[in-house]
Amino acid sequence: MAGGALAGLALLPTASAQAAAASPASGSAATAQWQTDIAKVPQQSSGSGCYQASYPSLTWHAVACVTAPKIPLAPAVSRGSAEHAGHTGPATVGDGTDYSAVVSGLISKATGTFTNVSSNISEKGAVDGTGSQVANSFSLQLNSQFFSGSSACSRSSNPADCLAWQQFVYTFNGGGTGEVFMQYWLIDYNATCPSGWFTYSTDCYTNSNATVVNAVTAAQLASVKLTASAVSDGNDAVSLSVGSGKAVTVTGKDTKVGLASFWNTAEWGVYGDGGGSAANFGSGNTLEAQTALTSNSSAAPSCVEEGFTGETNNLTLTATPALGSQTSPTMATKQTNGATGGSSCAVAAG
Repeated sequence: MAGGALAGLALLPTASAQAAAASPASGSAATAQWQTDIAKVPQQSSGSGCYQASYPSLTWHAVACVTAPKIPLAPAVSRGSAEHAGHTGPATVGDGTDYSAVVSGLISKATGTFTNVSSNISEKGAVDGTGSQVANSFSLQLNSQFFSGSSACSRSSNPADCLAWQQFVYTFNGGGTGEVFMQYWLIDYNATCPSGWFTYSTDCYTNSNATVVNAVTAAQLASVKLTASAVSDGNDAVSLSVGSGKAVTVTGKDTKVGLASFWNTAEWGVYGDGGGSAANFGSGNTLEAQTALTSNSSAAPSCVEEGFTGETNNLTLTATPALGSQTSPTMATKQTNGATGGSSCAVAAG
């Protein structure tokens, strides 16, 4: 990790660069629009690459990649919603309990944001999922569903039982920095993992390249955008931008697990910093997780009580958020550790 952190320091904005950018205050209308616009600009890459951009420029600049942390952002033990369906108690988010947006066709892009975030929001968690609690130690995850049929499962002990899974993530690595990358899984591979993959029980996982960013704080969640995209026979990408006017992107070949041919479900949220850990928010904190989708339909997505990540937070799914008209198919959920009601979600067509 130390070598990666040193390599990544060149990617962090210097004081002079920040001054030259003359960025408006975090959360301003101008930078919010820039975040939307830069997410639409393609990166010039034929394979794996890392890029950064600064407000107000709408150009990505190639930067050196670093090695992503060898920390599993593990799949839910429950492997889906079956054991959580019909629950009557509080639905604490994570490890299979969540709402996911499902489309009838295929997703090509998904963007996760947070709205109506508590003004006093705070959070503590364990860095890399181990050790003592540290402020602003959490992961942001935009996850696909588990899916069968990936060619990456062909050498598993039983390809029919093997499930592929792809995550688009930000994680905190301590020392004021974090990393953005993609993590790939072969669940129930139950054989010697392919070269370059790590063993996790009967599963295998590996990472894309990563890029280093300034750590995201809980107070910045209201201005965060995490965008994931998948292109058949092309590049998948994960992009993170914040209201301060900084953005990064990491790309990698879709052929790693072939997500573009299977992606129909997206789970988005803030969870523990890997290893099945929890993100612990301060008392009375509330946020709404909003997922906007690009697919081959403008119809509203289905909101399904289903989760995939094994990480958790200490917020509970609660009453339906107010979701007005949207420019793309969107799902929203409200999460709180304050006053709770029956859990629900909201959807809108594009």
